[in-house]
Amino acid sequence: MDKRKILITGGKGMVGSLLCNVLKDSGVDVYAPTREEIDITDREKVIKNIRRYKPDILIHCAAFTDVDGCEIDKKKAYLTNAIGTQYVVEGCEDVNCKMVYLSTDFVFDGKKGSPYSEMDSPNPLSTYGETKLLGEYYISHFLKKFLILRVSRIFGKKGRNFASTLPFIIKKEKKLFLTDDIINSPTYVVDLVSAIKFLIEKDFYGIVNVCNKGECSWYEYGLKVKEILKVEDVELIPVKFEDFTDKKAKRPPYSTLDTSLLEVIGFSMPHWETSLSYYLNLLR
Repeated sequence: MDKRKILITGGKGMVGSLLCNVLKDSGVDVYAPTREEIDITDREKVIKNIRRYKPDILIHCAAFTDVDGCEIDKKKAYLTNAIGTQYVVEGCEDVNCKMVYLSTDFVFDGKKGSPYSEMDSPNPLSTYGETKLLGEYYISHFLKKFLILRVSRIFGKKGRNFASTLPFIIKKEKKLFLTDDIINSPTYVVDLVSAIKFLIEKDFYGIVNVCNKGECSWYEYGLKVKEILKVEDVELIPVKFEDFTDKKAKRPPYSTLDTSLLEVIGFSMPHWETSLSYYLNLLR
């Protein structure tokens, strides 16, 4: 890559930390301020840091991604995912830099019944989806240079979400209940970061779906994890999402993303089973 300056928010998270390493290894000047330095709910700190560094590209990974947590603490969700993103947009507009934003399949209601393209109309069911969609609106309405990436069920090293920790849970439990009526596309963080790097190099603008090929329910995902790890002691039991009474937020029942545009641009994602196998073999 050329010697452009890139600022990454959320640089300590699963996606942000890997992005930092990959971009630095390719010769990019990367700045990943700490949460204290660029608390995205603090407008003054956000704009001050962006003005100080003057990046050519800002990759906005920082977010409140706990779907049920967003439903419990809606104020934090809006301050972080919506208003915080608005502050980042102001900073990008101020220094005329391109903004790359990680969005989500949860901007859709899951009622379409077939994979969602970039042209489909969003209709989020949860506070998390609403606040991430508001972030999209701020970016697309106030910036000319932007790239919005809709991603789904990210898993990988350093991940604290269920998709990343399920392999460890399966090894410990004797019985595990997993939903079979929530379908989407898992996304391996290594593949996601490779796609982001590719799209940055291509200098692509607009909205792009980025996830691994294929789709599955959490139950099917668990079965594949169990198969790859050769775990015999755990019993996986398929259940319906409504059986989980502790879940505060609604989920789209079918939010698989259509990645045809990404293919046309020139990047092909592996099948989720291939990437999951690679990830789990690294854990051994």
